[in-house]
Amino acid sequence: MELTRSPVGAPSLFDLLHIVRPRQWAKNVFVLAPLVFSESIGKPAALGSALIAFGCFCFWSSSVYCLNDVLDAEADRRHPRKVNRPIPSGRVSPAVALGLGLALVVLACIMAYLTLPFKFLLVGLIYLANSVLYCLLLKHRVIVDVLSIAIGFVLRLLGGCAAIYVSPSSWILVCGFSLAMLLGFGKRRLEFDAVSQPAYFRATLQSYSVDKLNLVLGITSSVCLLSYMLYTVSPETVQLHHTDKLVYTVPFVAYGIFRYIFKVQEGQYDGPVEVLMKDPIFAVNGLLWLITVIAVLYILPAYGAAAP
Repeated sequence: MELTRSPVGAPSLFDLLHIVRPRQWAKNVFVLAPLVFSESIGKPAALGSALIAFGCFCFWSSSVYCLNDVLDAEADRRHPRKVNRPIPSGRVSPAVALGLGLALVVLACIMAYLTLPFKFLLVGLIYLANSVLYCLLLKHRVIVDVLSIAIGFVLRLLGGCAAIYVSPSSWILVCGFSLAMLLGFGKRRLEFDAVSQPAYFRATLQSYSVDKLNLVLGITSSVCLLSYMLYTVSPETVQLHHTDKLVYTVPFVAYGIFRYIFKVQEGQYDGPVEVLMKDPIFAVNGLLWLITVIAVLYILPAYGAAAP
């Protein structure tokens, strides 16, 4: 099927939305995790700040996608699916994409400066620096590419903490980092099933293999599950939340991790967000986990306090 191109310099709204990838904003729920686990979700001021922080990271991450698509345009033209993206197809010029990305950076920085603590803005700038470094250099380095992605998720957690004036615990950083590593290596594993010659489209895949990625997926999933289990039963967690019932959320996490690995190895999705959002069973499991967490941290303590 022949690709229809609109004139460069006159992109459609659909093409601009495609570049900023709003579907990928799901990754920024990491920003909201400190709100839930600090038991601040019922505080209007904290909730408002967390939502603004979430919006800032959505704009910042979208600006990075604009830059990344410009840098990857030549490689994407050789890709059977990515060739239809707005920039490699010629529907959007690199100048327009970079201008859109810069506008999103400035808008998010102004929002952060006017409404949130300066520490949050500082974390956001570090996130942008890490992301730009990834686009320019680190994504071409094996293992370091996934480490950089994981650091980006940890910075989202730190930004969420800074936005609501809470100190990040070691547990939330360890759990967040291990989960991000699992998602990152899962993305690399999916890229092997997307095309017949993956290294032709991404140089780092020359150093990866299906067997290697399956191995590191097993390792990172074990670390992720174990760190979450230890978090739920640690004395610090029990003392902070005044409950030892978070351990009942472990089965949902275990199921989610194992199902994610199965779906990644089936190779039916383009990336982790596709797995998380398009698999209804995974979505139901995640919702049940969230409901259980809220019940343990908010509803049960309130019920206990109200009981005679």
